[in-house]
Amino acid sequence: MNNLIRRWWEQRSLAAPSREMLTLFSSGPTDSGMTVSPETALSVPAVFACVQVLSQDIARTPIRFREKTGDDTYIDAVDHPLYEILSSLPNPEQTSYQVQFALMWQLLLYGRAYAEIVRVDGRIVALWPLYSDAMRVDREASGRKRWTYANGGQTYTWLFDASAPPILELTMESPILRCRDIIGAALALQQYTSAFFKNSARPGGVLQAAGKIDTLTGERLRESWAQNYGGSANRGKIPVLDQGLTFTAIQMENDSAQLNETLRSINEQIAGAFRVPVSKIGDLSKSNYSNMEISEQVYVNSTLDPYYRSFELAMKRDLLTSRQYGQFDVQFHRAALTRNDTKALHDSLCQGIQNGLYSQNDARKALGLNPIPDGDRYMVNSALQPVGAPKEVPNVA
Repeated sequence: MNNLIRRWWEQRSLAAPSREMLTLFSSGPTDSGMTVSPETALSVPAVFACVQVLSQDIARTPIRFREKTGDDTYIDAVDHPLYEILSSLPNPEQTSYQVQFALMWQLLLYGRAYAEIVRVDGRIVALWPLYSDAMRVDREASGRKRWTYANGGQTYTWLFDASAPPILELTMESPILRCRDIIGAALALQQYTSAFFKNSARPGGVLQAAGKIDTLTGERLRESWAQNYGGSANRGKIPVLDQGLTFTAIQMENDSAQLNETLRSINEQIAGAFRVPVSKIGDLSKSNYSNMEISEQVYVNSTLDPYYRSFELAMKRDLLTSRQYGQFDVQFHRAALTRNDTKALHDSLCQGIQNGLYSQNDARKALGLNPIPDGDRYMVNSALQPVGAPKEVPNVA
């Protein structure tokens, strides 16, 4: 009975949505009356900016595939087939940047991302990203996990194999599916501002005649007014009225309605849902050098790190065998994403060299320079002495 309930839930749960379920739960109207789906949400500039910046930052962070050679000691596993696949060329047509970008993009839109793992004689030779909305995940009657992919008129099916997983799968709740109402409000506001600049007449209000006018005359006046004073191109024109016509303004100005403040508030809430600093989506009104530097560090440690861990653990689970799991490590090189100014970087490297943290070649590598002979030694300042050690008397003879 428990297995039956588990299979039923996994087949119908939003944690593993089919294309039909995504359509059903993401296309309904929100409180603002707007329909929100992953595709329509991208038409909101703040949503697009958040998805783009997160995908770009994940894509430009190098993946390090390393082999464990001792306690807490790792070296780049350059001889392993996965090294090239993860670091530079996942498949013959796409770079690592493109694949990482595609997986993160799908993960943010749908809460799930997939890549086909291609094996030849048990050896992984390629990773191909897949469209999340074309993938259905369920289980066979026996309980075995099954992926069904329908795209381009073709249907492909993979069955779970613990010794050689066929699919790299990433899961994380999508901000778009969770925060549909605020995105719907942004869509409604976007629609309103578009209609305002397209159709509004300025001055706006009601034309009143001294006496009764027939329908034909009223239509002629309306069309003439819209033609001469409607739309953004005619904004600010001064009308000249005759034949006893008067104009009464009744429409509230947008600055009185605090349109800009509303837009900024919605953008801040969308950025907050994605946990992206507003400076990264184009709002620099509250930014300066100091808080932007701190914001960047918090962004890497707080926003990107959960995604890094999700990628790292999923890759270890699906790409490594049980025998390789403790021998090899997959890790994003987080330090590559944090940039210091030149002076701070050089000061930090110099202190690291003087205190034995870096060798000269370690520092040169961080600066993108080639190593030098005899530059791999780790040295400390000669003035440092253990506590209580007798002082050496210099030989002056």
